[in-house]
Amino acid sequence: MQKLIYENILGEEVVFLHAPYVLCSLRGMGISDVNVTASTGAHQQGESILSLRRQKRNVQVTLHVMANSRQELYELRSRLCGILSPSLAFDGQNRGRLIYQNDYGTWWTWAVPESGLNWGKRVMDVHPSVTVDFVCESPYWYGPTSAVVLAGTNGGLILPMTVPFTLGKMNTQVSLKNEGQTDTPVTVHMTGTGETPTLTNLRTGAAIRLVQPLPVGDELTLCTEPGRLSAEILHADGSVENGFGLLEPTASLLAFRLLPGINQLRYQSRELTARTPVRVEWNDCYEGV
Repeated sequence: MQKLIYENILGEEVVFLHAPYVLCSLRGMGISDVNVTASTGAHQQGESILSLRRQKRNVQVTLHVMANSRQELYELRSRLCGILSPSLAFDGQNRGRLIYQNDYGTWWTWAVPESGLNWGKRVMDVHPSVTVDFVCESPYWYGPTSAVVLAGTNGGLILPMTVPFTLGKMNTQVSLKNEGQTDTPVTVHMTGTGETPTLTNLRTGAAIRLVQPLPVGDELTLCTEPGRLSAEILHADGSVENGFGLLEPTASLLAFRLLPGINQLRYQSRELTARTPVRVEWNDCYEGV
């Protein structure tokens, strides 16, 4: 069984599975296209590959639009056009997404409709083989959101946990597992207690370091995804401020990622205490499904 759901920025959904929108075929579910950069030296046979860069993903859906009457068929056409409207696909910050399910699992990716619907011929009360094209800014499919909460106390870290991730603890250190097929960015939430925290991935050596204390009651949110790289401080009075000034410039926020498999995160602070609650969220990334 395969099912594809498109969800626009208003939360309106169209399900491609059975009538009225019968899913016939899907393209673009595997590994995205790769752009290879290479060079050739003097007298060299072949090439030297310098870098690989994954391209955006393109997904094509072929479906039958099936109705019980001609009037209903035209109603279904209009409804589909409304849900796939470009005005409801992207507003500068939010975008629609595709959710794909099969007998093995469920994945999703950001997506917007790229081409208009071409209804083609009509056979009685059916439009056969209608295609819809989606452009996906990321080359990856994402799994459900996983999270680990490091609740700071003077005596070390208390670590609540829920499945599906694997978690262990040793003082101010936790082990978690990235179940995906490639490295994944994270979103880090810190609640200020007046400490100057550092969060380090011991497997990669990458660290997030604050250069001054995070005031009590302030919330710092860091996103390490390249397309949405951000650092924001939510103050206790509700105002929002750019938070990059809190971060040590030599520590790359982009470099803080989880590699496939087990990653160990360690919390430290200049104050030699561990009171700052830290929540790390991520979505496992998959090359193809």
